[in-house]
Amino acid sequence: MLSRLRQLRVVRVLVRRLGVHRVTAAVGLVQAPCLALVGLTLRRLPRNRRLVVLGSPLDRFADNAAYLFLHMAGQAARHRLEVVWISGSADVVQRLRSHGYRAEHRWSWRGALTTLGAGTFVYSGYRSDINRWLSPGATAVCLWHGLPIKRVESAVGGEGERRSGLLHAVARAGREAPPDFLIAPSDFVASRFSPAFGVPPERCWRLGYPRNDHLVTDPARPPAALVWHGEEWDRLRSARVVVGLFLTWRDDRVDDAVDTSLVQQLARVCAAHGGVLAYKAHYNVAATEVPSAGCVPLPADADLHAYLGLCDVLVTDYSSIALDYLLMRRPVVFYTPDLEHYAATRGFEIEPQSLPGVLTRDPQALLDSVDRLLAQETRAADGDDGTVSHDLLLRTLWGGYDGGASEAITAAIAQASSTAGPAAPPSPESVRPPRRGDLVEDPAEVPPQQPPA
Repeated sequence: MLSRLRQLRVVRVLVRRLGVHRVTAAVGLVQAPCLALVGLTLRRLPRNRRLVVLGSPLDRFADNAAYLFLHMAGQAARHRLEVVWISGSADVVQRLRSHGYRAEHRWSWRGALTTLGAGTFVYSGYRSDINRWLSPGATAVCLWHGLPIKRVESAVGGEGERRSGLLHAVARAGREAPPDFLIAPSDFVASRFSPAFGVPPERCWRLGYPRNDHLVTDPARPPAALVWHGEEWDRLRSARVVVGLFLTWRDDRVDDAVDTSLVQQLARVCAAHGGVLAYKAHYNVAATEVPSAGCVPLPADADLHAYLGLCDVLVTDYSSIALDYLLMRRPVVFYTPDLEHYAATRGFEIEPQSLPGVLTRDPQALLDSVDRLLAQETRAADGDDGTVSHDLLLRTLWGGYDGGASEAITAAIAQASSTAGPAAPPSPESVRPPRRGDLVEDPAEVPPQQPPA
């Protein structure tokens, strides 16, 4: 219910005008006394450390938690874990059950009892992805949902925006407690995420993101349980060339950062080269109305990474989707008409100007850049455009990652769950992201996960 309420336009307008982070802090402060009282009781309850519950923001089945869930469900017996997806969406629960997975509604009796008994919470954003009220006493593992181009959490704000003093202290008091463990794929990412999330560097697991495992092995074959929308998949899969338009959200905007006119023009450019435009708005904003011809709009509940491997060119802005996409070494066009404003209000950890790709500042430059890329006979980007090479950037951001994050994180959770008392961080050697060919799965343990033909 709360997820549906958050998506109402009137609520979104109100939140943007007041300030997303102010509203979040205020809600946290109102809940804090009750959460503290509930926590005193729940921390005394016994929990099954090998029972793992997972969830994603806005009750979607998507992002890192969803990919990890599918892998863990197939490998649960080998790691002696029980894995359950928790959601406020009855549709998501039913869909997962139809695929043979364990899933429970958040506030059903079975859902509440499962969550109360779980020793490990694994989520893409916050404990509330699963159930914040029932989380005290469980080990929390945050997978997060993006690498730091833009600033996140307590680091949010340009140099002129961040403040200290009473208001800053109040905002901190209303925040959710830091997770026990946080995925930070490299030392560079850990150095940014550790202070932003309040997680000590030694509790940042240098592991990759589950949502990218298929992108570096077989981009066009994501797990079938993440391809809910077969018609859209078929249209993109059969297209000669696909351009993906996926922008991040703005703290002060309700609607997406592109209007209908620009989307139409991009679709026409794609059509001129025998291709289509794939469009999806960030789940925190209202989608732009798009043309029916030459454009494939992905539904709000679609998992973007399941379709990302079908894109030959990516159009984005400050979204970390660009850093995931670079793993495939394909061309990126950055559309940044509000670059100075974004830098002053949210701030950057990596300057967009330094990223491999084409930086555009206005609609015409964007259209021209996409047109030039589609006109080239070869669409593979070599990443050496005078800024920074793919190899250097990938090593900095992803370390040695080349797939296998789901198995590495599963092993880390299993190891942490086997310790007595507070979970200790696993050794880097024991949870090294496996290289291609390292894993031999037992087909009998893995539910069918192939996308539609």
